[in-house]
Amino acid sequence: MNSTFLRVWWNQPHSYESVVSYLGLHGALAPYRLAAALSTFSYGLGAGALLLLTDTPPTSVIGRSVFVVAIVSTLVVGVAWLKAPWPSKRVSLSFAAYSDIGVTLVLLSYGSPQTLFLALALLAANSVYVQLFHSARVMALHLLWAGATVVLFFMLILLSPETDHGLAVAQLVVLIPITFMGPTFFQYLLLKLQVQAQAANFDPLTQVRNRRGLDEAIPVYFLGATDVSVMVVDVDRFKSINDRFGHHQGDAALQLVARRLTTDGVLVARVGGEEFAVVTKSAEDEALALAEKYRCAAHSAGDPAPLTVSIGVAHCSAVSSEAGADVVELTRLLLRRADAAMYEAKKQGGNQVVVADLSARDDVTG
Repeated sequence: MNSTFLRVWWNQPHSYESVVSYLGLHGALAPYRLAAALSTFSYGLGAGALLLLTDTPPTSVIGRSVFVVAIVSTLVVGVAWLKAPWPSKRVSLSFAAYSDIGVTLVLLSYGSPQTLFLALALLAANSVYVQLFHSARVMALHLLWAGATVVLFFMLILLSPETDHGLAVAQLVVLIPITFMGPTFFQYLLLKLQVQAQAANFDPLTQVRNRRGLDEAIPVYFLGATDVSVMVVDVDRFKSINDRFGHHQGDAALQLVARRLTTDGVLVARVGGEEFAVVTKSAEDEALALAEKYRCAAHSAGDPAPLTVSIGVAHCSAVSSEAGADVVELTRLLLRRADAAMYEAKKQGGNQVVVADLSARDDVTG
């Protein structure tokens, strides 16, 4: 691996939330949840319980205590994978650290470094989780821990006169590509693919999501939510801006509107030429207040081209915490209602907020 490869790998952007959203949209979270649970259970059974049944189990109190804690904790973590909500980024990082530290402590506690030297390949198995869900920097920390563990075991073997040093060298040669080179290379490819996939989800002009990006973000965004509020925001008299100030100024106006719509905790997407969608977990009154804030913020006396917007708002409550693909369809239905309300705002002269007709909600609440 040359310096260019490592530099590109290190600097590639990564979004945990985007990966989870993508896997959720394509139905991959459920099987991966099952795989993570089964792997955790197998660690407790294979690296814990079965090692206690070997001819030379750990005899020290500390060693046996480590094994007991490992067995019990893997059962708890495995059940959490099956029953708990999908982990946040922080919890996911904690799971990665737990896996690395747990494998190292259990294998060290067994008390026979050469016997279990090749079992350090379990750290390479941990790499699969890290390379899929986390950044190159997290992978670097994982590899640093794995490297320190491999060196520690190798030194313990060399310091013991009863061990086969030649065998230890052969085992080390096997471990190096499995533990370090393979995970780095495959994460490099995964991050490349993720960057390309993300580029397809964003509008190149305004840098907000496009329709596809909005659909992919929605399932994870609404996990645990009880409200869906959407807005359709359209720039008033956009054609006249292009005609009077030129298309370059029209593009600048769209970029300005996108920036003014982008606030913490909401999803923003460009869904048409001069049309944007805003999706939020806010209650109806909060969404209306936000829409009015957007309307006021759209116009500034210092803008090269005068801007106003028309906004349609639609809302639905009682969203399932496991809505998944259903919440995508619900959001699409609400956006159609908000779009109709936006056109009503334009008919009334523009630069105002209109709420979707109450009767329209019958189609989305069942």
